[in-house]
This record gives sequence, C-alpha cells and structure tokens, in this order.
Amino acid sequence: MHTFYQKHKKGIGLLLNILFWVAVCLFFIRFSYLRPICSTHIYKELLCVIMIFAVVLVTCCFTVPRLFNRGKYGMFWAFSICMLFGVALFEILLVKPDIESKIFSSLGMKTYLFYTFVIVCARDSLFFAWFLLLQLYTQQRDTFRAKQRALVMEHQAVQFSLPDHTEASIPIDLILYIQETNHETRVHCTNGDTVYVSNPLSYCKEMIPATLWTFDGKDKMVFHKHLSEYFTVQPDQEVREIKTVVLLNPRQFQIFDFIQQHPNCTAPFIKENMPGKLALRTIEREIALLREKELVAHTGSSKGGGYEVCNYNVVEV
Repeated sequence: MHTFYQKHKKGIGLLLNILFWVAVCLFFIRFSYLRPICSTHIYKELLCVIMIFAVVLVTCCFTVPRLFNRGKYGMFWAFSICMLFGVALFEILLVKPDIESKIFSSLGMKTYLFYTFVIVCARDSLFFAWFLLLQLYTQQRDTFRAKQRALVMEHQAVQFSLPDHTEASIPIDLILYIQETNHETRVHCTNGDTVYVSNPLSYCKEMIPATLWTFDGKDKMVFHKHLSEYFTVQPDQEVREIKTVVLLNPRQFQIFDFIQQHPNCTAPFIKENMPGKLALRTIEREIALLREKELVAHTGSSKGGGYEVCNYNVVEV
C-alpha cells in the first residue's frame, strides 16, 4: 500500500484536493439558510460558496505569507476576523428577504437573524481554522525540506535511516546512485558497497537538492559527480553543475524573485511595482546583501543601469 501511494502520489493528491473542494461546496450549500427555496435561488447559494473561496484565496495568497509568516500576528488575526464577519454578514443580508418571506419564527426576525449570524460565523470560523492549520502544516513541511536540502549542500553528506532504526550519514562523494528495487531503497557507493536504507525514493528526491542528481528511468537517481561513465552510454541527458545553495529570508527571496521576473530593473522600479510597499532604503540594503552573496549583479551604467540575477540556486527559509 505504501509503495502504491509513493508511485501515484501526485494523482492521489490531486484527487484528494478535488474531493476536498467538492465536500466544501456541498457543506456550505447543505448548511445554507436557503434550503427551502434553493430551487429558485440557487445563484445565491453559489455566491456564498464563491465568498468562501475568496476567503481561502486571500488567506493562502495574502494573510498567511504577508502577515502571519512575517510575525504580524495582531494584524493577521484582526484582518481574518473582520474578513469572516464580513462574509457572514454578506450571507445574512443576501438571504434576509427570503428568510422574511418563507420562514416564520416566534423569536422575532431581529433575534432570529442575530442567532443566524452567530451560527454562520461559527461555521465559517471552524472551516477557516481547519484550513489555516492545513496551510501552516504544509508550509512547515516545505520549510523543513528546504532546510534539509541546504544541510545536505552544507555538510556534503546525506542522512539516511537504516532498517535497524539507526541513522547513517553518507558523503555525497561516495554516492554513485540510489535505486529502488523490489520495494527496497539501495544506496550504491563508489567503493562498491551497497547500503540498504528504509527511506523511500520519494524521500531522497525531496531531501536531496536536484542539482546533485538526474534520473535514469523512474527508480534510479544517478549523482552528477560520477556521471562521466554514465553519459558515455546516455549522452543526451543534461549535466548540471553542483552549486552551493544560498538561504534567503522571505523579504530577500521576494526581491530576488522580482528581479528574476524583471531583468535590468532598478531599485525605484522595484519599490513602485513590487507588492508589499517596502521602503527604498530597505530594498537597496537587501539588494546589497544579494550582491554580496553573488546572486544579483549590476548591469549598465551607474546611473541608468539595473540589476539582474546571476545565480538561481537559492532556497527560501
């Protein structure tokens, strides 16, 4: 079962995402307050679902990376609470005429609408909390993998788990290739030794920087330092240099990515067009650090020139 999951990981992930969003749609439509009249007002239910999608996108693309990940927790929670209240209020105002015309309550309409607002807020908040935890877990996992890849480059060795529950550190220089055969992962070394490890091949692909290896088929990772004999057999495959991974904080990576997308741009241009509205002095200071790390170079004249990326092997931490 584990092997089947590893081989079809992407397909299973896509299927789970589709099922998740279908479940979300059914959940919010099922607990809509338009159930008695949905046949004539289905568009209102769809508008409510679209609002929930908007909350998810804003959380995923703005509030988590721009506020939560940068330590602005007060602004994050204030913005999120206002957003949830706004969505709940939008739904209540949307269905208010239908509630008044179709639903009778002995509590009085104002009291009924207030209780409805509280229930909708609670429903949206539970979904938001669940999605936020999932998003933070995913980011934490990706950050951990990036740090693991950086440690491999820094120490020039890969840490493996052995079947006897111990750990082994194998230098990159000794690894000839890693292959998964008959549900076993084997590390073949240049000295002729073969080490059986309990880590699946997918772990190796995630934890070892892609600049170190290339594929030979679907289940064999051949390391670049030992490709001289390998490419006499298969000369068409690409050989990439082994470069040192440079760690960047989120702000530095954002500026680096913007320069990569806009070659020869200047610091004032970055200030005016890059999201986040950083101060010009801050941008100039971060660019100076990127130049010290030999990731960005100045092109053109001192007055009319700009910046361009000269090393792409970076990791955001």
